Amino acid sequence: MNRNWFYRMLLAYTPVFFIIILILFFIFFQVLNDQSKQEALNINESLAGQAYRYMDRSLKEINHRVLRESLNNKSFQQFLNEQDIADVPVNLEAYKAMRELKINYPIIDSAYLVRFSDDTVLSLSTITKVKDYGDHLFIENTPTQHTSHWTDLRLFREFPKQKEKAVVSIKRPVPFYGKAKGFIVVNVSVRELKKGIHEMYDPEVSFVRLTDKSGTELWNEDVQKEKDRVLTRFTSDYTGWTIESGLSKSNLARVVDSVRLLWIIISFLVVVTGIIWFIYITKKAYKPLEQLVGKIHAGLLREQLVPAQKNEFTLIAQTLDQMMEQSNRYHQVEDEVLVLRRKYGFNKILHEKGTFPDWEEEMDKLGLPQRFLPSIVFLLEIDQYGEWTKKLNTEKRLQLKAELEKRASEHANDGGAVLWCGWENEDRLVGIMQASTEEMNLSPNFAPFKNMIMDSFPFTVTIGFSRVITIPEDLPKAYDEAEEALTYKAVLGLDQLIGYEEATFTEADIYQQLKLAHEIVIAYRISDNSWQKHYRKLFEQMKQAKLRKDELVHIINFFIFYLERERHLFPEDIQEKWNEQVLPRLADQLEHFDTMDELEQNIFTILDELAKEIITLKQAKSYDKVLLEIKEYIESHFENVDLSLDHLSELFDIRGKYISKLFKEQFGEKFVDFLTRIRMEHAEELLKTTNKPIVEISKQVGYISPNSFTRVFRKRHGTSPGEYRKLHNKMDGS
Repeated sequence: MNRNWFYRMLLAYTPVFFIIILILFFIFFQVLNDQSKQEALNINESLAGQAYRYMDRSLKEINHRVLRESLNNKSFQQFLNEQDIADVPVNLEAYKAMRELKINYPIIDSAYLVRFSDDTVLSLSTITKVKDYGDHLFIENTPTQHTSHWTDLRLFREFPKQKEKAVVSIKRPVPFYGKAKGFIVVNVSVRELKKGIHEMYDPEVSFVRLTDKSGTELWNEDVQKEKDRVLTRFTSDYTGWTIESGLSKSNLARVVDSVRLLWIIISFLVVVTGIIWFIYITKKAYKPLEQLVGKIHAGLLREQLVPAQKNEFTLIAQTLDQMMEQSNRYHQVEDEVLVLRRKYGFNKILHEKGTFPDWEEEMDKLGLPQRFLPSIVFLLEIDQYGEWTKKLNTEKRLQLKAELEKRASEHANDGGAVLWCGWENEDRLVGIMQASTEEMNLSPNFAPFKNMIMDSFPFTVTIGFSRVITIPEDLPKAYDEAEEALTYKAVLGLDQLIGYEEATFTEADIYQQLKLAHEIVIAYRISDNSWQKHYRKLFEQMKQAKLRKDELVHIINFFIFYLERERHLFPEDIQEKWNEQVLPRLADQLEHFDTMDELEQNIFTILDELAKEIITLKQAKSYDKVLLEIKEYIESHFENVDLSLDHLSELFDIRGKYISKLFKEQFGEKFVDFLTRIRMEHAEELLKTTNKPIVEISKQVGYISPNSFTRVFRKRHGTSPGEYRKLHNKMDGS
């Protein structure tokens, strides 16, 4: 193709292009440089000043408000004077005061009070101990003296799973005068502070960077930090923070607006001159291009097509792209159609019964060798397919399966090579391997291929293959043999090579297994632990019999059927759980298991969990009456000094720890607390109605030592037995 027209146009346009660009650069960068710098400096100085005043004013107002609240707010002082963490009215008033503070100042992220007397923290979200609070490190590591300084940037969160937030904080003792009983912490959100400053300027044009006293940036403006880009810098006398501002990018609109009229006229004249020159040169150089475009238009008209583009260069490029795209699409569609035809063709050969198609004719249609050589059919199944698919997304899973199919189709050994393979379903690949020559015996060796899969893929595979066949009509029979060989995967395990001739084909008598399954159900229903022994024995017998997967499923279905028949004898709560949870889980295990060991362990886990719940429910119901007897015994024999868990254990033949656990679950009160309450109630009555000595009363309510009795009584009533008697005698006398 003659390209003289291209060079002529290129050489004609280039000088004009460079002349115009140089003139415009000279005008804009020489004349407007000083004006732009001065204007940018003024704007940024004003911007930084506004941000500086906004930040100081906001933080000072919050600081003064916190100081005023620490001096005057009675709800804060009442909270700090309180000793009970569960005093709801006091806590609520302090919470309302902090809530009002946050409402008045939206930039406040959070606030909380710390009480020294019991290390209690009250925040807008919770009340807890200091050691359990998410901000306990800040509470423990910062001083509590009188100060008005804001902290540097720090990360704050109240709960372990809560995302950390950037804040700056001020910490004030309460009360402000005298000895502090606690302090209040106010956290200002850096995000809200940034939001307030961002409303003052356009981030596309300018930037504001704020750093604390330690040099840490409070937020990242994603701008380069060269010193020449910072036009204005202020350091706050109040916080010690530094504010920097500058231009984040060139503001072309403002530059254009500031161009003087004289330079606009000059630029306009230069552009008009260049356009006139372009038109003149283009007319000279366009003739070769015009001829080429004319030929393209003529071809489109013959095909009765209307060109989508009027631009000649675009039309030429689009025409070439369409030609290449059509060629590539044709080859791609041809390859895809061939793959689908082969999959459909071999599916018909391997599965359809009746008249077998002509082999040579079928292979000719599929583009494969027409001569039939000794062959085997193999089935490749991905082990534990459901487990590894959960770890990968759909795209990655499809990529791995496509790569596995490719490598399987390329597999070859000394005995033969793969004629065809394709995915039969989600986890199973079917293929045909042929001998290399008609005289060579086919001896398939899949071990290297299986080892390669183990090294290159996140899963293992089990391969079942048929006997060698010599005529194509035996391919359906060979497929059935490969499928039957693969059914022994449940017994032999994962990552296996199973040949039809190598598998053990015994007609197992499954009557013994069905009988043993029935015995397991009977023992399970009556909560006899022997069911576990029989269960293991059942699976051991099935392993020794080398059952196929369908036979194994049949036996386990029979086992589950008998459990379902006996479920009405389970406790009522267990019947509901059986229907809603256990039975669906058992069905799911039968549907998705790969090996007998996997099935055995998973079903045992499900049944064992249920068996333990049944035993627990039965035991709990049998102890209800005994617990009532224990409670009545304690109420009748509370004066017995030997009354203890060990004493009750010997009397009722139940372990002491178990008595304590059941007593707490049944009556909501520990054994020790219940006994102490009964003894103290009788002691109160004796102190009010008799003049017996304290020593005698202590013995009557079950205490050997009067000191022990006095200590327990004082802990319960806050006063000694003698003072309690005087107080009630005085009240009765009045």
